[in-house]
Amino acid sequence: MTTPPAAQATHPDYRWIHSQAQLAEYCEEVKDAGAFGFDTEFIGERTYTPELCLIQVCSADQVALIDPLAIDDLSPLGRLIGDPDVAKYCHAGSQDIAIINERGYTPANVFDTQLMAGLLGLTYPISYARVVGHVCGVQLDKAHTYSAWDRRPLASSQLIYAADDVRYLPAVFENLRQRIEKYGRRAWMNELCAEELEHAIAPPDPCTLWLKLKAPRSMSRQQLGVLREMTAWRQQLAYEHNSPVRAFLSDSAIRDIAKIMPQTMPQLSRIDGIAEQEMQSYGPFILDLIQAVRQMPPDQLPEATIELPDSLESTQFIEWVWAAAQAICLGQNVSTCLVTSQAIITDWAMKTLAGEDTDHHVLMKGWRRECLGQPLKDVVNGHAALIIAMDNKGFQTSMQTRE
Repeated sequence: MTTPPAAQATHPDYRWIHSQAQLAEYCEEVKDAGAFGFDTEFIGERTYTPELCLIQVCSADQVALIDPLAIDDLSPLGRLIGDPDVAKYCHAGSQDIAIINERGYTPANVFDTQLMAGLLGLTYPISYARVVGHVCGVQLDKAHTYSAWDRRPLASSQLIYAADDVRYLPAVFENLRQRIEKYGRRAWMNELCAEELEHAIAPPDPCTLWLKLKAPRSMSRQQLGVLREMTAWRQQLAYEHNSPVRAFLSDSAIRDIAKIMPQTMPQLSRIDGIAEQEMQSYGPFILDLIQAVRQMPPDQLPEATIELPDSLESTQFIEWVWAAAQAICLGQNVSTCLVTSQAIITDWAMKTLAGEDTDHHVLMKGWRRECLGQPLKDVVNGHAALIIAMDNKGFQTSMQTRE
């Protein structure tokens, strides 16, 4: 167990927790309060699973800094984070949730203030510093964003920075919650935050990791198959070696391998981003993997990206639908980027043009259907008119039902 410097132990701005007994006592206090905020500091550049270095917890009247490098058993905090009867809040907390989940403690009943801000029309994604400035009028110091959080003792300035990362969370959460309640969007908030929590704790699916690499639209199904298999293999390799995912191959190198689909070692060696050691160790395997994809039947390969229509009318329709989607969202003071993306809207518009059933489209599920999907469908089908105006109150939109 490490002994904290006196400044850490007695600082008036935070409570330094570095022993099992202190943690157990503190968790009982927080449980009685019924709600708390949290954040983490970690290092993810050296290992497959990020190293948890500091946990910040806040209640309405106190900030605590918990040292996981000094406390072997974090189960009192883990049980608290997993307690469905205790509300938790964080900001852009998917990574923090994933790290806590990887330690064996599954979070429950978590609300993300970044998502909540998006439901109120604030820029999404919005930084914690910006939302604190918006709600509390405080400008945060971001000097220690990339600090060496695994070193002990931590400097006083690091600890104050860490405390400030949660100090204003209770006020931010309460302010946003009240505004969401005023708009009648509590159900949207609950569904959205539960959805984000589910995504954060779900193990990575090797078959879908390639989707994050943003493949060029021109790639064939075989090229996408190589992209899929290479990405899944890289993930497994990183796990086995406890190394960062991109330590062996960069995203750009994988995209180039998929695009070129080399058949010989000299062809493979001409691709940038593959170190000589990795080339010698894994080059033959990569070539075998590419050959295996070449022999896959079409139904085992990813679907190629749908090509955008060439006609001017179709292109204009897609652009009009995207503009209408933005107007519908902004007219409700909801950030468009929180609800959907241009790619999703394009997909929905193309399916609509083709006369396909879109009732099971992602845009037509849950709170997104109520917020955007159904209004957009009504406008496109001519059942409602979208009215856009600018007055002294700013940008305004409304929907008018057509007979």
